[in-house]
Amino acid sequence: MTHTTGQAVDVSVAVGGAHQLIKIALEEGFTGIGVKQKGPIKKRFIHLDDLESIPGERARPTVWSY
Repeated sequence: MTHTTGQAVDVSVAVGGAHQLIKIALEEGFTGIGVKQKGPIKKRFIHLDDLESIPGERARPTVWSY
């Protein structure tokens, strides 16, 4: 749902470009960065979102891998 509301995006990027995008995303304050860099190059991406943790629930990780 976050993708359809504009709160999240998946960016097709691999190898060195992925590292650079993660660095920029952290500097720009993104709160969710999902890293999918395994498998075929065409299926690698970085997920970015600006969601906040919900009070009273388990905290979201800032960076995770798929």
